[in-house]
Amino acid sequence: MSKSVMAALLASALFGVVSISSVHAETALTIAVKADRYSVKADKFTFTTRRPAAQIAETAVKPDANFNPGPLLFKEWAYKDGLYTVTLQEGVNWSDGTPFNADTAIASFKLYDQNKSDFLQLDQESFKKLGEYQISFRSEVESSLVIENMTHRGASMFLPSKTHTENPIGTGPYLLDKYEPKKLITVVRNPDYWGEAPTIDKLTFRFIGDDNARLLALQNGEVDVIGEVTPQMMLSMPQDGSVVLHESRPIRYVALAFNMLGKAPFDIGRDLKVRQALAYAIDRNTLAQVLYGGRGLPAKTILPGWMFALGDNHAVGFSYDLTRSKALLQEAGWIMGDDGIREKDGRKLKLRLVAAYPNVSTVKPMPEMLEQMFASIGVDIELIEVEDSGVYNDTYFGPGAADLYLEFASNNNTDPTYLLYNVFTTMSPWGYKVTAPGGNVDKLAKASRVASNRDEVIDLVREAYRSIVDDHVSSIPILLVPNFTLSRPGIKVPMSEYADWIDYGHTTISPSK
Repeated sequence: MSKSVMAALLASALFGVVSISSVHAETALTIAVKADRYSVKADKFTFTTRRPAAQIAETAVKPDANFNPGPLLFKEWAYKDGLYTVTLQEGVNWSDGTPFNADTAIASFKLYDQNKSDFLQLDQESFKKLGEYQISFRSEVESSLVIENMTHRGASMFLPSKTHTENPIGTGPYLLDKYEPKKLITVVRNPDYWGEAPTIDKLTFRFIGDDNARLLALQNGEVDVIGEVTPQMMLSMPQDGSVVLHESRPIRYVALAFNMLGKAPFDIGRDLKVRQALAYAIDRNTLAQVLYGGRGLPAKTILPGWMFALGDNHAVGFSYDLTRSKALLQEAGWIMGDDGIREKDGRKLKLRLVAAYPNVSTVKPMPEMLEQMFASIGVDIELIEVEDSGVYNDTYFGPGAADLYLEFASNNNTDPTYLLYNVFTTMSPWGYKVTAPGGNVDKLAKASRVASNRDEVIDLVREAYRSIVDDHVSSIPILLVPNFTLSRPGIKVPMSEYADWIDYGHTTISPSK
């Protein structure tokens, strides 16, 4: 055989090896997120589910495009006379090979409900095995919306084990590979996953708290995607195509909540006219242009109109009207002083504004812009900026040690009453009675939780939010904001309105990357 033929055969063989290798090359994606929020505490187990959702465990149901619960580990379900009857998916195994069936599903729900019983509020004594793949249970509070609440990633199902805090066992498309607290978590594809296999073999989430450092890591090629994007990052994002922005429909709200139970010196906001005056003093169009890359929308109410088919006009909301704002303060007895700050009975109109939940970097520079807007009507703002949600809650929110609280949040599951009940009522298990209006809003929220059908639920929720904004003005809607991610070119992230449901495992990476 000639040397040229041998060389040709060798080249062909080598080319074949390279081709086969490239076809089977491992696909990997690195995502930068802000903080390690995981907890392995017995009463609050959130390991791998509390953003970032590492997809080791799955929820019983998942949100569909219309924000209704769709099948996942639950194949079918029914609710009648307070009883939930569920048919489970067959052919599913936990990652250790244990069958997913009625026995293990009940054990998983009991484990979860021990940890966060204020969330699903399942009646522990009501669980019954009706067949190998069928169970029934009841709600402790007769809620008709337990299934909707199960779309929250926090309700992910784990198999109870002695080592679940170190090696959690779920039914999801990924397995835990490595976890370094406060640094990173890496998961690898579960070869025995029962559902649609992910396209990405390995996901690494790096915890990078500093906003600038996250953006720099993307630009330097250290990460492929940024999963938590702040306004400051969008303002400094390069416009040369080297960074790609991905967004969902607007879902998250930015709002100011008043201290409705305030004791001196935090009692000024109890006056309705003062609350209305501040609402009219906010130039939402300017804030929308400046923040979130101009992609935020001026808000009339807390939830976007498309969500749950609430409609865009379920609240009147507030326009930007300085004349009306100043007149309301005048009517309330607050007279402009020589120093530009209003006074009443020898007291200055000074309000403490705490920004923000979950942290101030998610909303900057909004606090400073609001401070300037309120100064234009004679209101002096003591601005306190907090980066840690624990400090926000423990120091200022819980004890009611402020007049105003700036919050950035969303209704992050398919239960239309989820945010309403937990954040805007005096029954809130999360301590929000400080900013809740009470009265008719509590009554509407209670009724919505036990309404017989979804249409009735949504009607009650719609009226409750209208009353919060238009009647009580206990919270002032400012902006509605999409979920965002940033990536390098050649990457397409499958966005979701729920940040925890962004499916990084099905990210598309172009061959040129």
